[in-house]
Amino acid sequence: MKRWKAMAASMSGQCPNARCGVMGPEWINFTDRFRLPKMHADGSFWGNMLLGLELMETHSMHTGVSLKNVGIKKVALMLAAMVAGCTSVPNLSSNCPSNSETFAKLTDAAYAVVFSVRVGPGENDVQFLTLGTAFAIGDRLLATNAHVTEFFNEVGGLQIEEVVAVQSGTGEVVTLLRALTHPDYTGNPVASPDIGLFTTQELLPSTLSIASDAELADLDLGDELLLSGFPGDVQELFEITPGETVPQATSLNGQISAFRNHDTQQVVETDNIDVIQHQIPTTPGTSGSALVRCGKVAAVHNAGTVTIIVTVDAQGNLTQDRTAAANNNFGVHAKYLSEMIGLFEDNSIQGFELPPTSNGGNDGGNNGGGGQQGTAFSGTYTGGITDPAAQHTFTFTVADDGSFSGTSTWNTGTFTLTGGLNVAGDITFNDNADVVIPGFAQGSYVGTVNAQTGQASGQYFDSRSPNPIANWTATRQ
Repeated sequence: MKRWKAMAASMSGQCPNARCGVMGPEWINFTDRFRLPKMHADGSFWGNMLLGLELMETHSMHTGVSLKNVGIKKVALMLAAMVAGCTSVPNLSSNCPSNSETFAKLTDAAYAVVFSVRVGPGENDVQFLTLGTAFAIGDRLLATNAHVTEFFNEVGGLQIEEVVAVQSGTGEVVTLLRALTHPDYTGNPVASPDIGLFTTQELLPSTLSIASDAELADLDLGDELLLSGFPGDVQELFEITPGETVPQATSLNGQISAFRNHDTQQVVETDNIDVIQHQIPTTPGTSGSALVRCGKVAAVHNAGTVTIIVTVDAQGNLTQDRTAAANNNFGVHAKYLSEMIGLFEDNSIQGFELPPTSNGGNDGGNNGGGGQQGTAFSGTYTGGITDPAAQHTFTFTVADDGSFSGTSTWNTGTFTLTGGLNVAGDITFNDNADVVIPGFAQGSYVGTVNAQTGQASGQYFDSRSPNPIANWTATRQ
């Protein structure tokens, strides 16, 4: 009945809302071809893929509305009733910015995720590779896909020296400090939340906003989505070298073609949409790009269908290439991005430091050999221990570059503190009492710093015992 109303209203010109469009015939065409379709997570050249064989038979299916055997008077009455009953559906996106305005904002917030790999012993024996796309969603927070962040968690024997993001249009390079993956991501980009985050050392000048629940509920088939990212086929022609080249994000648009749930046995409703299928012509490299409707992030592009082409050269070597099988591409619903940001802000997920270790492991979010995040924790902290067993005061400073310095004051003297903290706020520092006063034990402080509150706390040890002696606290001034 809803579709009849739409048709009748459009025929009469009385329904101004685009959602009451004409219900014309729908055609589905399948082309004769033998192919190897493959699902890819198209943000990285190493994305997980599902490989299968499919032989499709040519046929057409036409569905429409037949008025056969319906009397003229009945048709007239039906159309009159439909026209009277058709009202405009509330459209929250009626005042959308223009595409040019939205693309300008999108490209300002778009970053290419680039890492460097050591390929030889020489100073210049470093190769830069573009992995995918990310976009600014916070002052020091980039959003992308889980299969992009997880690449650095599964690098194998690659000797990655640096992981950065390069801003579209300016070439500004920001250091990526930590990678975080949605805890429910299973490795399947269309059956689990393929959402990841990167923390950055530098402030990000332009950020995007996530669509509200009402705006997400307003999404409909045929709505236009916009995307700005870094397709791999384009970057093969225009390579990105951090600090030298100025990358330009490719801006694309297309319509929503389906809404899906991770569970294919579920009936898809407005409140259980997990995946948004769209017709934007993406290629590998655009994974992690924002899919924007009416200026707000509605989804994060993450996958598409490709055809695998295998060829044999004159020497008998096999090579494979992949081309888009059709513009059937997918994005993760923005509700999972909001959920991920909430977990991050609550310190419920820690992720792992970048760059990753060469053996492909990581520190599980606690420690590790990655970069420092002095910008998030910078400041001077004053604290002490009130326990009589180790009563004293101390002060330490975390500089903007992450370097650490401080002193502790006891009734026996003043000692120098050295140490540092990682991007999760885990801090360790030691005094030099054993050097200043021969026979004294060296003191060690282990704890955490909360960047938002400026509070730090932990336990104090000395070199005579593995057990903690007392608890310490400190406050940023």
